[in-house]
Amino acid sequence: MTDHPDRETLQRFVAGELSSGEARRTDQHLVFCSECRDRADEISTRQALRLLDSWLSPGYDEAFNRAAERVVERLAGFAEDPRSTENLLAELLREPVSGRRRRIKNDERFQSLKLCQLLQSHSRKTWVSAPAAALEMADMAVEVTQYLDLGRYGSSVVEDARAVSWSYLGNSFRIGADYWRAEQAFQQAWAHHMLAGEDAYTETELLMLTSSLRKDQARYQEAVQLSDMAIALSREAQDWHQEGAALILKGLTLGQEGRTQAAIPVLRSGLDRVDLQKDPRLVLAGRHNLIWFIAEGGAPEKAQELLEQTRHLHQDCEGMDLGRVHWIEGNIARELGHFAEAKRSLQKAYESFLDLQVGAEVFLVSLDLAGAYFLGGEHMKAKESLGELIPLGEAIGIGFSKEVFRARLMYEQVSNR
Repeated sequence: MTDHPDRETLQRFVAGELSSGEARRTDQHLVFCSECRDRADEISTRQALRLLDSWLSPGYDEAFNRAAERVVERLAGFAEDPRSTENLLAELLREPVSGRRRRIKNDERFQSLKLCQLLQSHSRKTWVSAPAAALEMADMAVEVTQYLDLGRYGSSVVEDARAVSWSYLGNSFRIGADYWRAEQAFQQAWAHHMLAGEDAYTETELLMLTSSLRKDQARYQEAVQLSDMAIALSREAQDWHQEGAALILKGLTLGQEGRTQAAIPVLRSGLDRVDLQKDPRLVLAGRHNLIWFIAEGGAPEKAQELLEQTRHLHQDCEGMDLGRVHWIEGNIARELGHFAEAKRSLQKAYESFLDLQVGAEVFLVSLDLAGAYFLGGEHMKAKESLGELIPLGEAIGIGFSKEVFRARLMYEQVSNR
């Protein structure tokens, strides 16, 4: 269950006294919680009446008037109507891609913190289901942040919005295996984070997203160090769900490094902490990683049993999650020696990832499919598949040297038969 902000937090939110990260979390909560929104409105009304009394009293001066105006402007920035913001986004999306930047630059209506947050939210939600759309939304969020009014929102809030937007853009590049652009985007994100005052909530998110990039770059030690820092910050804040997410990321990194026996207990610890109601997709990803490493660790029967216990979470699977379900099914079937079933499932995974244009996953699942052909005695098919995927792995480059070497070794084996 989501915690509701107490009255003191709402009072500080209305007065613009929260840190940028706290203000962002409170604002997002108010969008969905009518009860807290009513309480915030009541506090706002009382504050406005007190300001009005001050204005009508003979003793108020121009300095206080300026301070009051700043509070009202800050409050207006956070209190933008979510429905009108959705309409703004719909209007922006009707523009051709080439005209969106110009529209954001020239029309003040689009220079809105709420629009930026909505774009961030849409980007995050579509990382798995529609990576191309996620990149598009993050790019627009970055553009909006360039024109946010520092006087209206405050420099720390604006810099925090820039840090988050750049990090989401970086993660979208990472998902598309564009690691060079991802690296540049994360450098921008960390620079803005420092200017914002280094809010702990945003820092935890940045640590986890940067750790994901280091994992994909095969810089495993750095990735684990970053996830450990995120774990520590989450524990300090007593945010057990976020701690669970960071533990799941650490477990995935350890497993990809080849340390599957170390990865399994870390993943179990993470799954014990995350809230299924809050983020069912995270729970699904954590369980999939656990099943994957159990299968790789030599217990495919146990992995198959756990996969069946997870079927109820697959009902709403789409995009990359659906592709990963087929991928896991294929790898378990291959480990069990059921090669025909393995090929069918891995082919489905390949087609899912190809449709989503996620090159890293296309390469990796193709390698597993070639392995299924090879173990099943279809050496010519294995050779043909390997001949196509080796150039793809070399093109993706960084982080895939080990897999490309494995593909070349398998190619030599099938060529000598």
